[in-house]
Amino acid sequence: MSTSTDKLVEEPRMEKMVELNGNLLNRERSMSCSCVDRCVCISNNLAMSALYPEMRFSWEIKSVDELFYNNLNRFGDLSKEAIIQAVKDKDLRFLKEDSNKSLLSEKKFSKECIRICVKETRDISLIEEMLDFFLEANDETRRNVTFLIREAITSAVKISGDNLVIGILEYLQANKKMKTLTDTSELLEDAVYAASVEQNSETLNSILRWNQSNRLKKLSAKGKVFSGATNLKINCSSIIHAAKRNDYERVKILFRYGYRLEQRDNMTDPLKKIELFKAMASPAYIISSLENSTEGSTDFFCPVKMCFEFAVEANFRKSTIPEYKREYDEIENRCEEYAISLLEQCEDLGEVETFLQTKHGTNHANYILAILDSRMKFVAHERFQYVLLKKFGIGETEIEDNYHSYTNTLWIDMPWFSRFLHVLKQVPCYFLLFLYPFFYPCVYPSKMKSTPIPWFCKEWRVPLNRAIYTAFSYIIFITLIISYVLEPPVPYIYWVDALLGVFITSYSLRDLGTAFFLWRLEGPNPNERRFKKRYFTFWNNYNITMDILFMIGLIIRSLEYILDGPIVQVAAVEAAGRIFWGVAFTLAIIKTIKIGIASKHFGPIILSINMMMKDVCMFLITFFVIMLAFSCGVSYMFNYLSNGTNTSTHGIFSYFAWVLLQPFRGNPDYDEVTNLPYDPDCLAELAEKSSELNINSIGSCRMETMYNTSCMASRLVSLVPGQIYKNDMYECIISRRLGAENLKTAVVPMWVIYQFLVSVVLLRILIVMMTITYRKIYDNLDTQWKYSRLYLAIQFFDPDSLLPPPFTYLTLLMYLIRMVAKKADMNKIKEGRLKKRESQIPSEYKNLLFAFIDNVKPCPKPERPKGGGSHMDIAYH
Repeated sequence: MSTSTDKLVEEPRMEKMVELNGNLLNRERSMSCSCVDRCVCISNNLAMSALYPEMRFSWEIKSVDELFYNNLNRFGDLSKEAIIQAVKDKDLRFLKEDSNKSLLSEKKFSKECIRICVKETRDISLIEEMLDFFLEANDETRRNVTFLIREAITSAVKISGDNLVIGILEYLQANKKMKTLTDTSELLEDAVYAASVEQNSETLNSILRWNQSNRLKKLSAKGKVFSGATNLKINCSSIIHAAKRNDYERVKILFRYGYRLEQRDNMTDPLKKIELFKAMASPAYIISSLENSTEGSTDFFCPVKMCFEFAVEANFRKSTIPEYKREYDEIENRCEEYAISLLEQCEDLGEVETFLQTKHGTNHANYILAILDSRMKFVAHERFQYVLLKKFGIGETEIEDNYHSYTNTLWIDMPWFSRFLHVLKQVPCYFLLFLYPFFYPCVYPSKMKSTPIPWFCKEWRVPLNRAIYTAFSYIIFITLIISYVLEPPVPYIYWVDALLGVFITSYSLRDLGTAFFLWRLEGPNPNERRFKKRYFTFWNNYNITMDILFMIGLIIRSLEYILDGPIVQVAAVEAAGRIFWGVAFTLAIIKTIKIGIASKHFGPIILSINMMMKDVCMFLITFFVIMLAFSCGVSYMFNYLSNGTNTSTHGIFSYFAWVLLQPFRGNPDYDEVTNLPYDPDCLAELAEKSSELNINSIGSCRMETMYNTSCMASRLVSLVPGQIYKNDMYECIISRRLGAENLKTAVVPMWVIYQFLVSVVLLRILIVMMTITYRKIYDNLDTQWKYSRLYLAIQFFDPDSLLPPPFTYLTLLMYLIRMVAKKADMNKIKEGRLKKRESQIPSEYKNLLFAFIDNVKPCPKPERPKGGGSHMDIAYH
């Protein structure tokens, strides 16, 4: 052997491995070197790495030169190269060598061998031979079998090798030894998951069909008959992944083979909760569930309503779990956008009306749910707006009949003069509402009876006219309030009190009617959280507060009439009543700005007031904490000068509180926050000398000294009665100035810090918060305004809503009559109508929905999952 040849001498157990490596090297490139038996050489200063232009697998070696100049410390890496090359050449004779078992026991290397075997050879016999080796080689390889089988399945799916995947699954099914170490059902789910990740529908169908046929074979072997029912697989990772990515094709396949998603209340991991909820709220899963439902109407559900429910739930979780706000916001937007895409499939006005106004069973129409659930984008859509404004307009009624208005123009498109004429036309109709009980059959006539309908009854049925009647009532109510404020004389005050009592109770009943309507909307299984979100809005809370104040004041006013007499003094009661009604009057008059929501010019201002209330509340809470902290500190300091009588506490708290409206005031002096006594001799002398007195001149007469009463009491007890002199009480005199300078040095810095925090920091922050809030409204002005406008009008779409005051009690009377009539023949007629409605309208609605769904299929996200980890990391079994 030449001197330039590095001869490698190894133990006898490594001879064949070294020989194989040498042969591989010398075969790649012919070169002049003397190499015998167990050797690898370099010559003519040629690097050994040049012999490996295609080397692709190494963990630690950067070049082959380092390997040979390192005295074989990393000889195993080169052996790994040889093994990989042998796998590519479909030569698995190295598995018979015991010396290779240590290398193949490494988890990463064995995984690479399996991957290469599947991708390069695509030979099921070689894959089975390698898996058999890992199963029997040693304990280390046996522990890695499940991991390697999963890698083989994943690699086969990636190359779209259906036959390979099925072959591996059949191998697992037939190999009894493999069954003892692995869970075949779990590995089958690995195959399904891999096919779902790769979005390979053919492979996914092949795997699921094989599983179903294999199940049939097992049942036949046991002598059982297949019932046709599919075992449901709940919350498997494959359908969670597909549904989460909105992959409709894969979700449809999995759903057909029994894969389902269910909400688990006992799940504690927030990440798993989000993943499962995101999958269940996916339009792909919602549509797949609808398409796989049976023909019976009991399994049918409205996908739009389902999207709204998931959007509302995502909105609630977004507010309660701010850490995952982005994820829930994405879910909410995806659900609402899919509902909008279905709405955009409507080709004419008739389809839009069917899509929005159809009722299914006990559920209400989609337009009501969209408005109540705050689906602003859906409500602001131009098709939604047109249909609802048309329904609200002059030419629309709740009952289809031969009545047609004099115009089909929408209210918003009418000129101001035409609007004024229409409002004047409703004045006599409003005052004729007292005839409502007598003409109730005319308002909602039966199709079986053709009776003439008076013109004012037709006007009563129009939602726009009902809104005008409500405005008339509120104008009368405000007029009564103003007349009450003007203190009418005794004969008229009783009429004003009576009318106010009727209006107050009527508005309270209307607000209760709103709560009853929303509760009835929940159906047989009410959701309290959803009901609270729908009912306790800003304006409903405003109405509730106003109703409570009015009712308390009304009760107190009634007590004045009952208790008024020579024996009982009701001055305190009357004062309390005026306080409650004074606040209620203020709220009632402010409420008139609510009508401005209908205007695009005043609407943003009113909406800003609504949304800024939250900013104001957060500011006031912060201000109260800061004010309480500094007021307590300064009050404790000044109480030293007041001899422990706390005479300065009230003044300090008032002074610090008014800083909010009077910023940058001077620091509080003890004289300003404490009610000190005045020296009468000084005041008399000041009155004699000065013809004019002011607060500054009087302030000089405030007493500089005061006596400690407890000290004086102890002195009177100890001294002889009748022999008390001025010097005896000298020690009881307290100088107000004693220690005042020291206290002032501490109070002034605290006051400066307090003024800076309130006047400079907090008030500026409040201004910025309000600016940001208004900017948000302005940026989304069109959507916000359109939604708020229809939310204000929705109350007039319900034909069973209460009449405006003072006619509210007439509606209650009709409710009572209808309850009695239910026990008679009207109950049967109503059931017949409901059956007819449920049999005809849903079929048309179903056909329309399925046509829209065929045109708009949910699409998966373009991005692919990160990393190559197993799906077991996110499984929810």
